[in-house]
Amino acid sequence: MNPPAHNPTMLDVAQAAGVSRALVSIVMRDAPGASPATREHVKRIAAQLGYVPDARARALRTQDRPAIGVVFRVDQPFHTALLDSLYGAAEQAHRPVVLSAITAARGEQRALESLISNRCGAVIMLEPHLPPRLLREITRQLPLIAVATSLTDRGIDSVTSDDAMGMTQAINHLTELGHQRIWFAESHNSGGNPERRAAFLAETARMGEKAGTVVEGGDVEGAGARVAKLFLNTQERPTAVACFNDACAAGLQDVLVRAHVRVPQEVSIIGFDDAPLASLPYRELTTIAQDLATLGRTAVELAIKRSQQAAPDAVLRRIPTHLRTRGTTARSIPSTI
Repeated sequence: MNPPAHNPTMLDVAQAAGVSRALVSIVMRDAPGASPATREHVKRIAAQLGYVPDARARALRTQDRPAIGVVFRVDQPFHTALLDSLYGAAEQAHRPVVLSAITAARGEQRALESLISNRCGAVIMLEPHLPPRLLREITRQLPLIAVATSLTDRGIDSVTSDDAMGMTQAINHLTELGHQRIWFAESHNSGGNPERRAAFLAETARMGEKAGTVVEGGDVEGAGARVAKLFLNTQERPTAVACFNDACAAGLQDVLVRAHVRVPQEVSIIGFDDAPLASLPYRELTTIAQDLATLGRTAVELAIKRSQQAAPDAVLRRIPTHLRTRGTTARSIPSTI
């Protein structure tokens, strides 16, 4: 059988199988109304033609199981890792996922508007930065869930890791290793930073007045490189640096290693997220792991619940974190420079 020159359609399958288009639709939707033999025949013909059902179109036509839209940043390893769990949770709920990426040339508002125009049943936004006023306006049109940042006090349903718990785990780990001079490379515009910063200051305050210092970092590797340059130009260097995320920690690690600073002997580095890059053999980054499976499942469940029944008050779901010890933390040999 020769496949059509164009992308095969449902009508092509119907004509090749000798059945009606309506029957092909029944088979492809796994709906009642076709015998087992007919289902097998139609699916075999569809496979031979290379026909693939349009999942998004089907979702838009199915009012009881509309698609879930996801806004994410392509430059964030944590976001791309979280997509796996969102896909898995959505598939278990028989909901298709429509992705809309934020790039250097495509802003967050445009990414969100794309999903609205596609008539998604709900939208999950990973670390949204749009003004809460605008997000609240969107919630009047469709359910919106913020992930990895808490906007509950602004009226937005939110699913986050317990950022304060994670930072507490990081500082406890470092103090157990004897570190008494620690930096936190923050990312002040990122979701979760206020909670991590507050926990860092609270934990290091117990160690003494000069034990904890907050420095400007960021959430990409370039930010970590800037922290490394600050470290190299500092007379009284910290013995450990807690970074906002793994990307920042990786940038810090790369520059320090090239500058012949021994990690972790001279300085320990700890990240946050447990993104895939943290476990690379040449990196072996100690980090605070976020439970991606639970974050994704909880966000999808909340999105579906909100699409079925509105609620008067926004809710917050906090997911516990845990320490993942690898090769970038140890008892340090304090620098005398």
